[in-house]
Amino acid sequence: MTAKQYDVVVTGAGPVGLALATELTSRGHTVCVIEQNERIGLEPRAKITDVRTMAHMRRWGLSGVLRWRSPFTTDFPRRVRFATRLFGNDICYFDNAFCSSPVRDDRFPEHADFIPQHSIESVLLDHLRKKPVADVIFQHRLENFRQHENGGVTISARNLDTSEVLSLEARFLVGTDGADSTVRYRLGVQMTGASSIASFTTLFLRIPGLNNDLDDKQALFHLLVNPNAPCIMGPMDTNDAWFWGMSVPGEKAIDDEAMLDLVGKSIGRDYTVEVLERDDWAVHELLAERYSVGDVFLAGDACHQHAPFGGHKMNLGIGDAVDLGWKISGVLEGWANRTLLDSYETERKPLHQKVLETSTENVGALSDRFLSPDLEEDTQEGASRRRETAEAVRQLKTPEFHPLGVVLGYRYESPVILSEKGDKPPAFSVTQYRPSTCPGSLAPHEWLPDGSSLYDHFGKGFTLLRLDQPLEEQEQHLMEAARDVGMPLTIYAPDSLSVNALYRTRYALVRPDQHIAWRGESIPSPEALIDGARGAGYMTRRMAV
Repeated sequence: MTAKQYDVVVTGAGPVGLALATELTSRGHTVCVIEQNERIGLEPRAKITDVRTMAHMRRWGLSGVLRWRSPFTTDFPRRVRFATRLFGNDICYFDNAFCSSPVRDDRFPEHADFIPQHSIESVLLDHLRKKPVADVIFQHRLENFRQHENGGVTISARNLDTSEVLSLEARFLVGTDGADSTVRYRLGVQMTGASSIASFTTLFLRIPGLNNDLDDKQALFHLLVNPNAPCIMGPMDTNDAWFWGMSVPGEKAIDDEAMLDLVGKSIGRDYTVEVLERDDWAVHELLAERYSVGDVFLAGDACHQHAPFGGHKMNLGIGDAVDLGWKISGVLEGWANRTLLDSYETERKPLHQKVLETSTENVGALSDRFLSPDLEEDTQEGASRRRETAEAVRQLKTPEFHPLGVVLGYRYESPVILSEKGDKPPAFSVTQYRPSTCPGSLAPHEWLPDGSSLYDHFGKGFTLLRLDQPLEEQEQHLMEAARDVGMPLTIYAPDSLSVNALYRTRYALVRPDQHIAWRGESIPSPEALIDGARGAGYMTRRMAV
């Protein structure tokens, strides 16, 4: 039987695999996603969809339908609350946590939102099923693959219902198959770092009437600081579904009955509590030694594993999918070469390392870190202790609940980022995002006078932003150099003084992932610029500024 052929086969139909398939199919490539389970997940797991992921959803035309799937209305408080117990004394609040308040912000086109992971998967799956170039096959487990000397991969997957083996051919294979990645195992790639640095239990509960009773204490997350059950809990919707979680000793098993007793102590009032599901899990701090071998790549948890505290886990994987997706597309379309693909690991791995570090720091400051005497007392001493604790909480937890510097402020460095002598990006900060046009940075965002986002005018290929008077002959030569190699390039000149003031340069070359490849006042060598950006050669001389 002849194997069915695809441009790319993806293993794993979680948010990373489905996002990669969405990025590729948006560019017209054929994709098959293989998933060993019989459906997408039902567990909430990731809960925050950050501003960067929402910007990708906007590019794909899915941000509106995704917000419709959010379980909370726009008036639900987008904040994190610290308190002694759910019905105890307040300690402090983090308002607009994760930039999730539904207000327009000049720094990004879409605010973050509380949207459970299974909703992300459902929206992406529905979108892919409408694409004739996409197949998503459930109940199939990857068994093996073989790479060919002249490029391409043969993949075999077993039907878990019938035991029949499905054979597929693809130009590329991408493993988005999670922490226990079969693809990574078959490649022989090792993970480095620390395993099981902390253990947690999360319960998914039904607690009738609880959310309505909270009144003005409603929040996305409640971190509860008390000696009986220091924990985190929060609503999964505006009805009765809640999650509750706490750190537990890895060697000590706690049964559901004991857990429910802890839940009751966390709340501080009597409620009927039903356990819907229990998830015992561990935090790791691991990176893959390499992200690809030949034409086989790793993305998401398959190549980096870290704590979810800070909301980065799913979102970081979706960022992997976007970065890898447009680069694979360039090779499939023939205008890019291997240097562009190699830049996937070169660019993403330093960001993964930063996220591992800040996520691990967040693990070190859980609710029990802030325990102190008199904290729960309705006395002057108790109020004073809560004020002191609030200062400590804000100092240690701001990087977890306001991490915009990690989400938007990272800068890529690789052979396809064409920096200039004297380029000085802003210093990296977990909490502070400072827009920059330094090559490798995310293109600074701005709202245009007509109400559209600057990002709405970036094409699927490269975009040359013209921010001053045109150098028409140089622009013409640049467009010709791009056409000669088939690289998609458009020119956009925003009619906005605020954008010009924000960028402070005549030209900025924006990549398909909205990062800046190059900036300058003139284009003295169009061929060198095009070749550098597509990975076909290194800049042999500095681009004049």
